[in-house]
Amino acid sequence: MNVFRFKALRGRSNKEALHVEAAEESVPFQTLNGLLGRRPRWHEVASQTSTSSYGHIQIAEPADNELGGTRWRVGFLARFPFLSFFCLCLIVGTIVGIIIILLVSDGKDVDSWDATTVNIAGDRHRWRVSVSTYIALFNFIASNAFAIMFGEAVAIYWWVDALQGQTLKNLHFRWEVGQSIFAILVRMRIWGWICVASIAFTAFSGLEALLQTASTSKTTFSSYAANMTASVAERLPAGFSGVVAATGHDVFGTVYYTPNFTEILRNYTSQSPIHFDLDGCASTSNVSCATTLMGVGFLYTCTASRSGLQTPLSTAANGTVLQPENTVFRVELGSTDWSITLDVLWQDKKGSNGLVVSNRHCTLEPASVEYPVNVTQRTVTLQPPTSTVNWTANSTDVDQSSLRVDKLLKTLPIPDYDNAIADFSLLTPGVHSTLGGIALAFARLFDSSIILKEDITNSGADVSVQGAFAAPYAQFVEGTTNDAYLNNTYASPMDELLSDIRDIMFRSSVAITEHQIPDYFWPDGSATETDAKSTTVPSQRVTQLGQYGIYHTIYKTNKVILGVAVGLMTLAILATLPLYWGFWRLGRKVSLSPLEIGKALHNSAMIDTGTGAAQSYSVLDVRDHHGRLPQYGSNLSAEELVKFLGAKKVKYGEVASNILGIGLFTDTKEARNGQLYY
Repeated sequence: MNVFRFKALRGRSNKEALHVEAAEESVPFQTLNGLLGRRPRWHEVASQTSTSSYGHIQIAEPADNELGGTRWRVGFLARFPFLSFFCLCLIVGTIVGIIIILLVSDGKDVDSWDATTVNIAGDRHRWRVSVSTYIALFNFIASNAFAIMFGEAVAIYWWVDALQGQTLKNLHFRWEVGQSIFAILVRMRIWGWICVASIAFTAFSGLEALLQTASTSKTTFSSYAANMTASVAERLPAGFSGVVAATGHDVFGTVYYTPNFTEILRNYTSQSPIHFDLDGCASTSNVSCATTLMGVGFLYTCTASRSGLQTPLSTAANGTVLQPENTVFRVELGSTDWSITLDVLWQDKKGSNGLVVSNRHCTLEPASVEYPVNVTQRTVTLQPPTSTVNWTANSTDVDQSSLRVDKLLKTLPIPDYDNAIADFSLLTPGVHSTLGGIALAFARLFDSSIILKEDITNSGADVSVQGAFAAPYAQFVEGTTNDAYLNNTYASPMDELLSDIRDIMFRSSVAITEHQIPDYFWPDGSATETDAKSTTVPSQRVTQLGQYGIYHTIYKTNKVILGVAVGLMTLAILATLPLYWGFWRLGRKVSLSPLEIGKALHNSAMIDTGTGAAQSYSVLDVRDHHGRLPQYGSNLSAEELVKFLGAKKVKYGEVASNILGIGLFTDTKEARNGQLYY
């Protein structure tokens, strides 16, 4: 056992020293000085170093200005945590930056947001920083600044707690919580404000994910008025659609189509996209332009009426049984030199008595009309028409269908080319017709009928469905038995007919300008010889006001999420501020460095109640004795040390004259402001 005798000596510099002699066994002088407070001369320490296995350790000799000790200086300004204050300002700045970024970007186009063109190696590149990148950057700065701030706050809180006096168990727990929130989860307890601050600090780092959800991208549609220019057809080119041939002895008519019109019909049948160049409308997928285009169509003049059916079964005066055919659905097209006729009927009421059939008779005259269209990526689609047909004064059944058609601009006169054909009965086969091919196509596409006839020799009526156009309308819901076949009704085909005719005429208008289809003419001015193709194309460039629409992706800020995230970040910061309370009581800059804490725990003494003398003592010794070296428990874990030592109440302060350390609460004095400590 080591026994020490010491006596206080006072030098001329008023510094205290202890003269120590070791009995039984030589003890390293620097260890005793660490316990008892004498500041040895460095050359003395070097000369008394043990020659054991530690003899090779070299002790760096401090500079002269480090030999005088350090004064304990307390006070608000002296100990103000300027680094934490700077980090706090930085965090507030980043939060304000996040708010500004999210509010300013709200509704802004993603492609143009914060876009800058930079020149790299002679090439110009578009550089764009997204909102999410800004949020991530600001959160990175804020998280790291808060980590620095929290680390300093924990150190201040720990040392202020040690100054006031605390058990080793609580000091260890505060240190542990300051390192990780895991300690709270393991202990399942919340001791002190540091636990709240630790939870807030951990939550703060997770708020980036919440802030990222505050800004999302959304596709929206915007439109504005803009001028758009296109080539449009003024009229049908002479000889545009059909080719004339003999249909009988000295009888001529349109028998087949021109190559250009054949291609138009093929595209109509397959419903291939209509490509169209519209200047002033970008061809990108996110742009859609709405405008009107002048083209060739028809002026519709229609008469509406009603009619009845024939009696399905009757007996003549001579006893003959009469079973007439009844046409319950029919579409029939004809033509004149410069018009097309359309006759349509359909049974829309049950039974055979009364006016159960609706009739429409329309005359279609070539005209210049206005087509409402939408153009996207050079593909044009027709929009619903904006006008109605002209009803004759004797129409009696116009309430069932408004028959929408395109707005009329002007009617088109018959071309001189076709007038010449009308003046001659004998034509040269192979000459062309302007409207004849169109009328022929309409008849072949749409002529159709549904005819029913009662047959008393069978259990059902005879049914005849002619033409592909009638097939979808041949729906006999009531059946075709003799007593029920006339109870079937049929939908009006007028809207579909006008829509299909409109489609063909619009495709023709586009093809005229796209393929530059010219007029035919008579070289000698009459139809006595073969016609020839001219260089005149009936088209012109027209500028029209339209709506330029663009689908674009914009940033959308969820202000509720933004408010919640900013509020939680603010609460996290506020939850950390109480840890700084009492910083002005500290006399030096503190940290949780193991060297600083180890030095504080190394310097400790206790007062012998019998003699009143200070004795060396370590608060970390697991056995209750004094002056024994080495200390017991050097290989215990932190948990085991807390188990053995946790109940000891200790305090950081003056454990010996001019020496600071962590000692027993009852034996440790308050550190004195301005006092020099070694």
